[in-house]
Amino acid sequence: MNLFKSLKTPNWGKLGKMLEGFLHPNFEYMFGTSDVFNFQNSVVYQIIETFAIAFIGTAISAVLSIPFGFLASSKITGKYAVIANIFLVLVRTFPEILVGFFFIQVFGFGSICGVAVISIHSIGMIGKMYAEQIDLISNDPLEALDACGATKITRIGYGVVPQIAPNFLSVILYRFDLNVKTASLLGLVGAGGVGYPISVYSANEHWGELAAVLYGVIFLVILVDFLSSYLRKKLI
Repeated sequence: MNLFKSLKTPNWGKLGKMLEGFLHPNFEYMFGTSDVFNFQNSVVYQIIETFAIAFIGTAISAVLSIPFGFLASSKITGKYAVIANIFLVLVRTFPEILVGFFFIQVFGFGSICGVAVISIHSIGMIGKMYAEQIDLISNDPLEALDACGATKITRIGYGVVPQIAPNFLSVILYRFDLNVKTASLLGLVGAGGVGYPISVYSANEHWGELAAVLYGVIFLVILVDFLSSYLRKKLI
């Protein structure tokens, strides 16, 4: 009974105002076509910034994850792969938002912090998926190179890389798709992108402006999801 007593009565009036705002988004804010909302503080600009944060962060992480992927592969490092796998588990243990709170103290507010969060946190997942792709490769090219007396570097360059390159690109595209959504939220802690306006306009009940931001996020996520899926199908 105490539980039901503590429940608040729904604020239907506020819900009505929210719906009205979502039916009438602030297009001046969306496109930056007024004196109050210019292009640099428009939704379009913030969406571009969010896309850039996700793209740069994913690109950096994709490169940094390569050595961890090889180290975490049992086919490459044998029983010692468990060490790299434990590290990758630890990296992806903490949610991006929590990592963002810590990185704000180092990089300050802004898009640089967002790039840093995505770059470091994505290593946990990309490195793991790299290792899984390496473990699935065929042994025939490696055995042929061994018969020729090839060094370990030569074995990787000619026996492993040609087999994993398309799958690695597919992994990167998949993670980029996820990172676009992550970058949209990191602004809630001040790490650039559209997250901060969402927090501000929601707290101040500016529903028309909030609707403009959310419509922009929806457009970005759908566009990136479509392009990512299309490119992954071409690679596989």
